[in-house]
Order: sequence, then C-alpha cells, then structure tokens
Amino acid sequence: MKLSTKKMVLAGVLGSISVLLSLTPIGLIPVPNLSGSATTIHIPAIVAGIIGGPVVGALVGLVLAFSTMHLFFAMGINLIACFLPRIGVGVVAYYVWVLLKKGPGAVLVASIAATLTNTMGVLGLAVLLGNFSWQQVVPIMALNGSLELVFSTIIVFPLVKGLQRQFPQTELLNMKKRW
Repeated sequence: MKLSTKKMVLAGVLGSISVLLSLTPIGLIPVPNLSGSATTIHIPAIVAGIIGGPVVGALVGLVLAFSTMHLFFAMGINLIACFLPRIGVGVVAYYVWVLLKKGPGAVLVASIAATLTNTMGVLGLAVLLGNFSWQQVVPIMALNGSLELVFSTIIVFPLVKGLQRQFPQTELLNMKKRW
C-alpha cells in the first residue's frame, strides 16, 4: 500500500497533536473517578481515519498508543488494552463513515463509534485482562464515555469539514478508480 506525501504529512501532524494532547491537560480532562481523567486524545485518530483512510487512522492511533503508554504503566494496565483499541479508533471511524455513504450525519456517527471503540475497548480489555473489575469500570464508562462522546462530536465535525477541502479524495474513491 502506497501512502501519498499529503497523507503522510496528515498522519505526522495529527500524530504530533496526539502526543501533545497526551502530555497536556487539554488531552486529559480531570474527572472524579478511578481513571482520573476523560480524554480528547483519541480525536486526532478519528479525524485521521475519516480524512486519510484506515491506514492513516491506524498510524495516528499507533502514535496515540505509544504516547499514552506512560499512563498505562502508571496504573499497571496491560499494554494490549492501550494499543489495540487506539489503533482501531481511526479504522472504525473510516469504515463507519464509508458505510453511511459519507452522508450528512456520517461524520458524527463515525465519531461516536470511534469514541466508543476507544473508551469501551480500553476499559473492556482492562477488565478482560484482569486489571480492573466491571464494578470499577462501569462508572468510568458512564462518566468518561459520556464526556468523551460530547467532546468528540463537537470537535470532530468542524475539523473534518475544514480538512475535507484539502483532502477531497478518499480511499474509497481511489478504490473505485482501480476497479
């Protein structure tokens, strides 16, 4: 698979934003529960997936996972719970967006699906891997998940609409041309 220079730059810029968000209070908003914070750090991976396609989304998700490893080490959480959902965020966003035929609400639904992939994936795997119990995780899912859904739906839509002018062709259009 060949990535265009424009998409590599997009992955680099959004990956850098992920790193910045993971190291600042902008990406980790304090909440009163076991996790300590709701996140906005997954938002660049969502934007990357919708604008750049599943590979760009996965690359930004991988950068996100590496940049948040310190949080998982600090809490003693298995790194599988850090990497798998984060890599999947941009991929899920892209395929939900395409499945909904890029219609008017597709960006919002893709944002919601990708945010749930992040929140439910990280916390669900942390439970399945024995780091937490469901009793500990359900309140986090309720509070953090709600906040993260609100953040992502408010922030992703204008970012995607603005970037679509710079990235008019998607992976789907390129695939149609090949057939």
